[in-house]
Amino acid sequence: MQKATPISGVIKRIFVPACLALLPLFCQGCHTAQASGPPSLSEVVLVGIRSPHELKTGGETKNSQACIQRYLAAIPEKSWLWDFRPTASPEDAQANRRRNLIEQICVIHGEASRGTAEALCAAMPLGGEWEGMSEGPLAEADYTGQWLKEHPDTDIAPFVHLLMAHRLRAGYEAAKAGHEKGLWPVLAKRYKASLMSARASGNALISCIADDLDAQASVYLEGQGRP
Repeated sequence: MQKATPISGVIKRIFVPACLALLPLFCQGCHTAQASGPPSLSEVVLVGIRSPHELKTGGETKNSQACIQRYLAAIPEKSWLWDFRPTASPEDAQANRRRNLIEQICVIHGEASRGTAEALCAAMPLGGEWEGMSEGPLAEADYTGQWLKEHPDTDIAPFVHLLMAHRLRAGYEAAKAGHEKGLWPVLAKRYKASLMSARASGNALISCIADDLDAQASVYLEGQGRP
């Protein structure tokens, strides 16, 4: 005689798959919302939840492919970035994102910038997720802007401008999705100014990552258009 399945087992078999199927609908504001396909270069560098191993090394335009190759070649063989793995723990994810920014700065500006990178990232308000709202990315953008004011001669200014541009772009998309009509036009202008400052540095990696960022249809919430 076949043993009856406990009701708890039936619930798990029905309820858990249903929840997993619905999860993307509730996670449109998560940092992982764009994790379904190969990441862009700017996402790997500036978000910190995808590994350089995931970068697509074929099928790109000539310029973007050259940029990816240049970036990958700049990462030291023993860099922590090669060992990075996503984690489900919110605490570990935040620590990983903070460490990622430090290591990315060192890739682009050299190992001598580590101390400055650690100083920048030590108190940066990195949220676990932004929940589809503009406040999270804007808090990070405002932090980087204030840090630049306090350190106007810093050697890592190009990366900080680039990081600020990414957060302003994310804030713009969230503000537009939230119909914050008085906010998103301001963020669009700030984004363009930050991107221009990053490109003006003359750093080849910064410039091509900035181009990649600006070419994305979205960096956070889809369907909001480019600033």
